[in-house]
Amino acid sequence: MSTVRKFFRPFLVLIPVLILTSAPSAYAGDLPTLEQILDRYVDALGGRENLAKLATRSITGKQIDDRPYQGEPVTAELEAWADNTGCFSMVLHEAGGDHRTGNADDHNAKLAFIFNPQGPLMVDKHFPNPHVTGTWDYDGKLYYKVENDLKFEYYTLYFEVETGMLTRIGYHWWLEDFREVDGVLVPFTVVRGRKGGSTNLYFESVTHNVDVTDHLAPSGQEQ
Repeated sequence: MSTVRKFFRPFLVLIPVLILTSAPSAYAGDLPTLEQILDRYVDALGGRENLAKLATRSITGKQIDDRPYQGEPVTAELEAWADNTGCFSMVLHEAGGDHRTGNADDHNAKLAFIFNPQGPLMVDKHFPNPHVTGTWDYDGKLYYKVENDLKFEYYTLYFEVETGMLTRIGYHWWLEDFREVDGVLVPFTVVRGRKGGSTNLYFESVTHNVDVTDHLAPSGQEQ
């Protein structure tokens, strides 16, 4: 073996080691804490002070159920009301009559969080025992993953590393079209992917601090 080959062999072995040790790490030791992620999220939305001013939320809009195997998309008028305790009610005015859902049980945890005007200040209420578990790269965008005691594939929270915003909940829900209302960014589109299509919510108006008492039952009770 030539002197040149003897010299370069150990050097070449070191190259991948140097690359691995100098690359940015995604291991837990380098992750921000949960508090840091949530603080940045709250700041990105408009700040803790502005969120704390919001006692109730009233929403109007549409739900579009688009599952091609069932035929043409079905549109329903949507009304929703929520307070800052996790209590909400949503009514869909459909051709066959009104359909109502509400309350912060596990099945509706995502809607309760989205509708709650102070939801970003109460992440642990809607998603018990939140904890940072790593990062996730999806379609060229990097997210911090915050898992919780609810089912992983449906309730893991994904915060964009670049912006700090929570834009995904589980594998199938996206929060989009953020608009400022009363100093706070609100998602006006909730994409809800499901087998064979999607059932999406499109908000047309969002109003805060109005009386919603007549539309709500106490949190945890059915209406």
